[in-house]
Amino acid sequence: MKKISSLFALILIVSSFLVACGGAGQTEEQQLGKEDPAEEVEVLELYTTIFPLEDFANKIGGDFVNVTNLVPIGADAHTFEPTAREMISVAEGDAFIYNGAGLEGFVDALIETLEDEGVAIVKASEGIDFIDYGDDHSDGHEEEHEEHGHEEEHDHEHEEHGHEEEHEEHGNEKEHDHEEDHEHDHSHDEDPHVWLDPIHSITLAENIKNTLIELLPEQEEIFTSNFEEVKTELEAIDSEFQAMVDAAAKDTFFVSHAGYGYWEERYGIHQIGISGISPTNEPSQRQLQDIIQLANENGLEYVMFEQNIPTKVADVVKDEVGAEALYLHNLEALVAEDVDNGEDYFSLMRKNIEALGTALQ
Repeated sequence: MKKISSLFALILIVSSFLVACGGAGQTEEQQLGKEDPAEEVEVLELYTTIFPLEDFANKIGGDFVNVTNLVPIGADAHTFEPTAREMISVAEGDAFIYNGAGLEGFVDALIETLEDEGVAIVKASEGIDFIDYGDDHSDGHEEEHEEHGHEEEHDHEHEEHGHEEEHEEHGNEKEHDHEEDHEHDHSHDEDPHVWLDPIHSITLAENIKNTLIELLPEQEEIFTSNFEEVKTELEAIDSEFQAMVDAAAKDTFFVSHAGYGYWEERYGIHQIGISGISPTNEPSQRQLQDIIQLANENGLEYVMFEQNIPTKVADVVKDEVGAEALYLHNLEALVAEDVDNGEDYFSLMRKNIEALGTALQ
């Protein structure tokens, strides 16, 4: 019994020694770590309003940015309003990056809140010449559907008609109210959907890159290199889009809301929007009949829906015309399926090119 006790005591002594040695080694490693700590990476807190800005900021900033998009998945920037908590978070960040041209109705109030907070306020569309959506883009169905039936209706009407002419042709107060809504949502009748044009998107990305360099100049080389990769990909998408249009048999497509004026401007195709440039503006019964008549006259076989826009009115047109449904992605905001599939700006634009190619065949 005594021998067993002695052996047990010896085991305890040896175990205690090994633990002490291990602990000493760990302490030494920890001390070495303190003497030679890993260099901490400064990360910028960025807040954006629409998905393309979020995506470009992530692609250009890489590990040096943490990007939060204020407009939730599946929501609409036209109608979104941030909470007080979200506004405080932006005020605590490094930069607020927005599109402009009246797209985000909440921006003015938020910028006023940020004035004295030391946050970089970036209008990503700075330097881009916005198009006036005019007749093709104003309501997507007002004068456009009153004057349809002759080809000149489709020849860049946004260049030929001014804001005053829109008011003259809006015959009733309801239509006038639509126009006032547009003026509120899209200042000076400017089409804000510049990100759908891959060449304009280069400007968006470059403005983001310049902001990151100003905030973190020591990483200029990385930001510039990342931007050049984004630019190259955007130029490739532009070439692919033009090739699709060149091979198309038709030049007109029906879509749930008239947000694709920049495709008209760059590629010479024509949209017929069932709702106005803002998806909250729906056509009257008379205008809806005009849309259906126009679809039948043009032999259009497809109605294009969007990922985050209600489809009730577009469904009516589709059923009346006997058209098939296709989907365009306006890229303004992702939906849950996009997140699950790991989509980005480039993959979604290529899906748009494919869908539009079918509609124009």
